[in-house]
Amino acid sequence: MGVSVPAAFAVLLIAMLVSFGMLYVSSENAYSMVHKATEDYNQMALRAKTSELELTGYNYTVGTGFYDITFNITNRGSTLSPVRWTYILDGIVTTTSVVAPSREYLLPGEWTTVTVQNLQTDPTITYSLVVSTEVGCGLKIKWKWVGNTTNGSPQVVSSAWYCPVEG
Repeated sequence: MGVSVPAAFAVLLIAMLVSFGMLYVSSENAYSMVHKATEDYNQMALRAKTSELELTGYNYTVGTGFYDITFNITNRGSTLSPVRWTYILDGIVTTTSVVAPSREYLLPGEWTTVTVQNLQTDPTITYSLVVSTEVGCGLKIKWKWVGNTTNGSPQVVSSAWYCPVEG
């Protein structure tokens, strides 16, 4: 009429083995995921700490009341991907005012150019461009027009590499 003691014991034993098996698999998967996430974070942090862009020069072309400026940027760190960069001109993300490199990779020691177009020849305006890379770091360049609106040239005020994700 009832379930015998050995049958009940067998059912409980099988249930316990299945439970422990599932617990082991779950804990192994969790450990693997945490370990992989730690490796990914360490790799990202290392890449951010070893990447660096440097402004190595610039040139310009002048029109009537406007000018275009081209910055020569050299990679002094790890391999970067210019197609994944973001350009922030005077605090606004832009794709129309900046002619960006279409290269897939920029290897250490290689250089590329970034051109900002149709800027006013106004000596009261200081422009800034941030080239934000895929690792979260950026090269900020500030420049202004020196002279009057009809005669003068752009001059770089400062350039700096910064990595806010370090640490």
